[in-house]
Amino acid sequence: MGLITGSSLTMAMRCSTMMVSLLGMEEGLQASKRPCLGTSGQQKVRKQMQTKDPQIVAAKKRRERISERLKALQELIPNGSKVDLVTMLENAISYVKFLQLQVKVLAMDEFWPVQGGKAPEVTQVKEAIDAILSSH
Repeated sequence: MGLITGSSLTMAMRCSTMMVSLLGMEEGLQASKRPCLGTSGQQKVRKQMQTKDPQIVAAKKRRERISERLKALQELIPNGSKVDLVTMLENAISYVKFLQLQVKVLAMDEFWPVQGGKAPEVTQVKEAIDAILSSH
């Protein structure tokens, strides 16, 4: 083995001091990550204050209403329960547009036969739908 010189001994001491320091910091960090355990009375008071905060109560009610409405919409849309939320909303938008188009077509007088008249031809219906679609 070689001799340990003064400078290498000083360097070794610095390294060991740094290691101890780092280990101490790590233990301190781990200790600070532990949850702060207050008395149960303090926790109850905090919880009660949060539940009485009007903003928190209003936000909770709003989230509940949104959730209820989405469930109702999910039941109305074909295959609504089988897809994710975004896809279901996209399907709902398409479905409502489709229904609006049907209402426009059915509201047009020329598609209802006059007494003794005949029903419109399929080509007439297609042309009317194309005209409605192109107007948007």
